Amino acid sequence: MAEEIVENWTHVLINGKSKTIEVKDAEFYKGKLVNISEIKNYPKLDADNKEIKHTAELANNEKRKVYTSFFQKPFKNLIILTGAGSSMDVKGLSMAQLWDEAVKEFKTEAVDGINNIIEVVKFPKENTHKKDIEALLSQVEGFIKFSEDKDVVFKDGKKKLSELKGLLFKLIQDRCTIPTPPNEAFPHKVLLEKVLQRKQTSPRVKVFTLNYDLLFEDAATVANAIVIDGFSYTFPRTFSGRYFDYDIVQREGSKLKDEDNFVQRVFHLHKLHGSINWERIKETGDVIVNNETEEALMVYPREAKYEDSYEQPFFEMMARFQRNLRLNDNTLLVCIGYSFNDKHINAAIEEALNQNPGFRLAIIDPGFDNPNASKSLKTIKGNALKTERILMVSETFTDFANYFPEIKTYENPQQVTISLKNE
Repeated sequence: MAEEIVENWTHVLINGKSKTIEVKDAEFYKGKLVNISEIKNYPKLDADNKEIKHTAELANNEKRKVYTSFFQKPFKNLIILTGAGSSMDVKGLSMAQLWDEAVKEFKTEAVDGINNIIEVVKFPKENTHKKDIEALLSQVEGFIKFSEDKDVVFKDGKKKLSELKGLLFKLIQDRCTIPTPPNEAFPHKVLLEKVLQRKQTSPRVKVFTLNYDLLFEDAATVANAIVIDGFSYTFPRTFSGRYFDYDIVQREGSKLKDEDNFVQRVFHLHKLHGSINWERIKETGDVIVNNETEEALMVYPREAKYEDSYEQPFFEMMARFQRNLRLNDNTLLVCIGYSFNDKHINAAIEEALNQNPGFRLAIIDPGFDNPNASKSLKTIKGNALKTERILMVSETFTDFANYFPEIKTYENPQQVTISLKNE
């Protein structure tokens, strides 16, 4: 019996039954499609009967035509969600890379600190090849809680597990500090400049990020944009959800126009997992911005992160994420570099898809068709093959930002006097 030949086809775009682009024998380099042998259902001869060579460049061009058309539609409410993949484009680290950093940081010629932690908490050795720092931190916390806070042989003497957990947290904080990229290689800035061309009478763009870094804040500075981030405009900058209900308007002299004149280039930034420059004041419980903090307020990667998300200020931001997805008025959520591994985020998106007929979803992820993708992402892929409400694109954040269509709405930005208006 002849052996069945399995052809290697990969989706690089899905947007309903009739809008899919599949390529054969796809090769990727750093998330970019660089080589193929064929594009499914694409002509092999042109109008003059000349051969059309199927290349990665052709596939990318066809893919970008489809998603450019999708994003040129006038969506009233624009929401952006970014995950680790967006930061990795500008030298941010993956979870596996954070594992490698911890191994390197905790190792000397005499002592392998991470391996000693693994042995004490009985972390399954077969799981170490996955380099899952979230699973390791979860095991450490569970061991401390249900067994004991044991001593571990470390590079500078024995330390308690609880102390080592703190050192792992600090390492994550330090490694998530990313220098501002140059303008020509700064996708956050490129995308912001485009989406903030929307009419100022449209609802403000809402950016939600699961990353701890300051890349969106840096991008706003470079792009001369204004961030409403839930913190006060006095010092110390203190968090309160009410600041998300404020907007910024232009005053002429001391009188407001009959209709509010909203300032251009303003967006809302919600950091669902905290930030490297947030700090909780122990005496008062207040959350402030402190660029020199030693103990950043962040939802660190471990199972308890779901419990953390029910505390303030994370609960406030998660509630606003859910509320925005429920707006049944032409709402688009663009997920960039998000792997769909956070259950509470997935639940909110799935609810919007099931319950909100005015909701659209776009997923920008070079690995969305990977067989190792999360179960939730595979489920969404199945739905994307049935409905044009979902767009899935294999694209890096940098290329997506560069090819995202311009919205030419504004004239040159004017100098304005800033005031606050409570909506």
